[in-house]
Amino acid sequence: ATRLLVVFLKSKTMKRLVNPILPAVVESLPLNGGTPRLASAALEALGELAKAAGAALQPWVKELVPNVLATLQDQSSSSKQRTSLRTLSLIAGSTGYVIQPYIDYPNLLSQATDILPGTKRAPWALRREVIRTLGVLGALDPDRYHVVAPKARKGGAVGGAYFVVQDDL
Repeated sequence: ATRLLVVFLKSKTMKRLVNPILPAVVESLPLNGGTPRLASAALEALGELAKAAGAALQPWVKELVPNVLATLQDQSSSSKQRTSLRTLSLIAGSTGYVIQPYIDYPNLLSQATDILPGTKRAPWALRREVIRTLGVLGALDPDRYHVVAPKARKGGAVGGAYFVVQDDL
């Protein structure tokens, strides 16, 4: 059913029908699905819904983004991570929810950049999606990020990269 919804939402002629059914579709998406395949399909449907609905999705952004970020944290499936990044960029681009996600979810930047290093053996498609998503979310003033995420501190590397200080356990 979720795959059928994706096909429905991708149809350009059906986009005008999305706004009346938007609340029902948002509430019925199984974003916390148990299987990676169901979660990926639900996230893909949410991304297509964001493209089709545009700014009409704004009232649900604060509910939906935490579910997308929870799926991003799940490292068991790179396809789920890639789909969640793509969904996040579609939501941000369609609703205008840019830069603010870094402030609302301070761990987002470190979560996304942890995927990038080549030593983790993350697939290139996943790394490419991280870079694309960070591009859509936009640039954040480093000083403002330091205020939001006080545990992040500036490193001595070229470019002044930020990293999160881990407390010893």
